[in-house]
Amino acid sequence: MTRASTLEDTFRVSPDDAEYLQMLREEEEFWDTHVETLLTKTPRRSIQRYLNERFTGDPDKLWYQTIGDEGEFANGCVFGAGPGQVEEQLLKRHPQLHLTIFDISGDALGRLQGRLDGQYPGRAETRQQDLNFVELPAEAYDLAVANASIHHLVNLEHFAYQVNRSLTAEGRFFMNDAVFESYFQFTEEKKRMFQTYVDATRDSSESRFKIVWPSKDEWEFSPFECARSGEILDVFARYLAPLRIRTAGALLALTLFRQPDDSRGRLGRVIDEVRTRLLRRGLSVTSGRARGELLFLLDGLMCDSGRLVPGQAFGIYGRRGG
Repeated sequence: MTRASTLEDTFRVSPDDAEYLQMLREEEEFWDTHVETLLTKTPRRSIQRYLNERFTGDPDKLWYQTIGDEGEFANGCVFGAGPGQVEEQLLKRHPQLHLTIFDISGDALGRLQGRLDGQYPGRAETRQQDLNFVELPAEAYDLAVANASIHHLVNLEHFAYQVNRSLTAEGRFFMNDAVFESYFQFTEEKKRMFQTYVDATRDSSESRFKIVWPSKDEWEFSPFECARSGEILDVFARYLAPLRIRTAGALLALTLFRQPDDSRGRLGRVIDEVRTRLLRRGLSVTSGRARGELLFLLDGLMCDSGRLVPGQAFGIYGRRGG
């Protein structure tokens, strides 16, 4: 185990580890057949506004729109080839910025390269690289960004070490990612608290839903999904210098595991739909908006108090020792 006072470049797995290579093949096969997963779905507008408020202080401002508030940047890197909104925002906001984008998927990099070349020719390049073993140039980047890519990594210590050494003395690393318990193995206290909230605010329409907690024995996600998500903030705090950390989702993230309950049959579903329509015509203390506001309040309290592990974090880091 790496001590808090050191910055040793350590690995959890090696590039020739048989179990890791098998998981890597399965990961690639998973993403060949899945376009959207639980964590990639666009949240409802009310949830997005709540997350924005938690992360940026402005319900209408996304986390990556705050990067420009930290100054100007010239040479940056992005870990994970996403849809492109983050990269476009950065290149538009910083006219002198050149980006290097790292991802294990050649197809994802190719799509993003084509998109950026059309709008910002010559200002972005891509590199196909497994982030578990990425080697970054020393003191090369004044900006580094990771958007929902770190929770798939196993070699967190190595990645954090590489990011830290790649930053210039005044460089900044911006991270937005899932940080709840690894492999979705929530604590019993967290599950009980969420169930209590659901029971206390349930109306007749909610009999159509049930909570299904993920099981590692019946894993339905990609092999690396949230492999060490619960350790991200601790590892980064050791290897980089935390400047500002904002969290959310201690309870809110658990809404992802509510699923339709089809056990009641067609008649039961019809009855639920009728009840829902009737409720919408009257007043109810358990209206959808009221339940949402209560959940946001509880979620923020649990994150701020440290009572429960948060589900999502936005962090700004500097170079440790820089």
